[in-house]
Amino acid sequence: MTKKDDFLAETILDIIRASNILERIGGDYAQIANLDSVQQYMILALLSKEDHLTMSDLRENTLVTKQAVTGIVNRLHKNGYIKKYKDQYDRRITRVCLTTKGREALTTIRSRRIEGNREVFSVLTGKEINQLSTIISKLVHHINKP
Repeated sequence: MTKKDDFLAETILDIIRASNILERIGGDYAQIANLDSVQQYMILALLSKEDHLTMSDLRENTLVTKQAVTGIVNRLHKNGYIKKYKDQYDRRITRVCLTTKGREALTTIRSRRIEGNREVFSVLTGKEINQLSTIISKLVHHINKP
């Protein structure tokens, strides 16, 4: 193994470490609003940006399996955070939208999330944050190819 291979392996481990820490922080945010997981928070956050998404849209945006998205959505629906309904033009498609309770959960999390995000990224300059965002998006797109 070359030094470059060792460096790449360590970089991947650092990405995994950062992901684990951020997932734990996101889980803390989720608990503030009585959500069960950071994945539930992610679904609500996606729906706050674009409501009435399909199950496929949610799966593609969260990069989790069809079964996992179904379970997360079903729990959110059961607990009143979202509403599920059949698409009016294609009854095979299930769409999802936020309820008032879902919006309230996001509002509850918002100030803590903003403060937490600022703290997480306080070690980086604005330029570094932009570079990191670009690089991570590029990497995710590349490794998520079918």
